[in-house]
Amino acid sequence: MVDIKKIDSLFAEDARKKELTKQENSITRHTKRVNRAKLILPSFAAVLIAMLLIFPSIKNDEKSFLFDVTLPKKGELEKLHIEKTVLNITDKKNRVNNFTADNIDETEPGSKLIKLKNPDGVMPTSDFDWLNIKSPTGFYNQKDNTLTLTDNVEIYYSQGMSVNVPDILYDFKTNIAKSDHPVKAQGEAGDLTSESFEMNTDTGVITFKGKTFIKLREDSLKGMK
Repeated sequence: MVDIKKIDSLFAEDARKKELTKQENSITRHTKRVNRAKLILPSFAAVLIAMLLIFPSIKNDEKSFLFDVTLPKKGELEKLHIEKTVLNITDKKNRVNNFTADNIDETEPGSKLIKLKNPDGVMPTSDFDWLNIKSPTGFYNQKDNTLTLTDNVEIYYSQGMSVNVPDILYDFKTNIAKSDHPVKAQGEAGDLTSESFEMNTDTGVITFKGKTFIKLREDSLKGMK
């Protein structure tokens, strides 16, 4: 005969084992959660403390989060803008004057008046001679075919003379450069200051106007009668 009590005890033992397994699994999951919390909570606390420290400065300096964006004004998108380029200008003798510039910008849409940043050019004055001329700022008028350089113009003449003048106007129709402001020149023969000057690049003649002072070097007088 089958002992029913023994069968019942076997089922009861299996039930206890299952219950113990469930409890062990529950304890393991709980332990994992506790360990994970131990790792996460300090990090979260550190982040929270950092936010509390930063937030007052954020609140006090709201402008630091504003983007410095300058929207284009009306008509600006229609203007000519070129960076790092070469501007070729032809004079009345069809000689090409080459100018490099950091930026070329049309001052107003359709105005034909172009602003040059750091223009630096080579201008032929004859088959053998040339001028190197540069300044921080320049304006080229396409209608009049004139170039105005400002903010301390530096000129070097291939025959060995350098000129400094606050500004200069060059007319490509007449090939005449001039300035009505004080000019300083240095050459092999000596130094010169004048109230104004004019240069004709066709003839190579430079005319100094107003009060002019010339200081000759002693070496330049040797050999002269």
